[in-house]
This record gives sequence, structure tokens and C-alpha cells, in this order.
Amino acid sequence: MKILTIQTLSLLLVLLIVAGCGYHNPNMLPPEQQGRVLKLHIPIWPNPTNEIRLASDIRNALQDWLGQSRQFTLVDNSGEADYVLNGKINAVSYTGRAYDSKDRAQALIAALNVDYTVTDTHTGKPAWEAKGFTLTETYSLQTDAHKKQALETIVDNLSEQIYIRLYSAISRYEKNKGRGN
Repeated sequence: MKILTIQTLSLLLVLLIVAGCGYHNPNMLPPEQQGRVLKLHIPIWPNPTNEIRLASDIRNALQDWLGQSRQFTLVDNSGEADYVLNGKINAVSYTGRAYDSKDRAQALIAALNVDYTVTDTHTGKPAWEAKGFTLTETYSLQTDAHKKQALETIVDNLSEQIYIRLYSAISRYEKNKGRGN
């Protein structure tokens, strides 16, 4: 029985050593290993939709999410920035999801479609872009507050998605820029 236990422990030790992937959270690295802090400017995005405060809500949510990062400092104008996060709100739509016996909509799906680009201010080249990015949220038609909450959820999810992807996208761009690509 002791041999089986020693073999099992040995196997587990070998598996742990082999399975270690070396992943590290860039937010948890010591400051000297995190790389330089990048200056980012986020202007108000053009909004051709009928959703009046949508552009400012997106900008505020992006500033909230990106303001949490140690890798970025938000600046007020593009002249001070290393990168600019430009975008355009393409469309907001509300389509039926659930209907009652008289074919009246009971729930809708709110959808937000945007394009956005992160541009290197020194070269004018895009570091990362997403075209036709769409997020959706289902909501009940019981009150107008549900529609507003659905749009707020979509805006927060959009900002979170950008926040999650932005650092790795710019890191790849910076690495390739250093190679002359």
C-alpha cells in the first residue's frame, strides 16, 4: 500500500510540474515587470441612433472600467495619449422575443452594434479594431425601466469586453511594432 501511495504522489508531482503553464495575471506583477503605463484617450463616439445619452454612457462606462487598470492612464485629449479608443455606435434595435396568445410582445431583445478602433497616436495606425461588434440583452416589456436596464447592462458588458481585450491587444501590437512589423 505504501508503494502505491508513493507512486501516486510521484505521479501527481510530475503532473503538476508538467501541467504548470506559466500563466500570470499582468495586474498582479510587480510594477517593474508590468511594462510602461500607456496613456489612453476616449472621445465621445458618434451616435446616429435615437438613444440620446448612449454615447456618453458608453464613454463613462469605458472610463470606469479602464480606470481600474494599472496599465492605462486616461487623458483628456488625444495629443497627450499613446492610444485613442475611437468608436461609432452603428445601431440599437429592439426585436421581439416572447409573445402572448394575441401576438403581443412580452419580451424584447435589445441589441447594440458598434465599431471601435484603438489607434497608435505616434504612427496613426490601428493597433486593434472590431467591426460590427454586437451585444444583446433580453428584457420584459412590463415597464420602461426594463428597457433602460437592458441598455445599461449592454453598455457595461461592452466596456468590460473592451477592458478585458485591450491590454493584450496593445501588448501584441507593441511587441510587433518593436520588430518592425
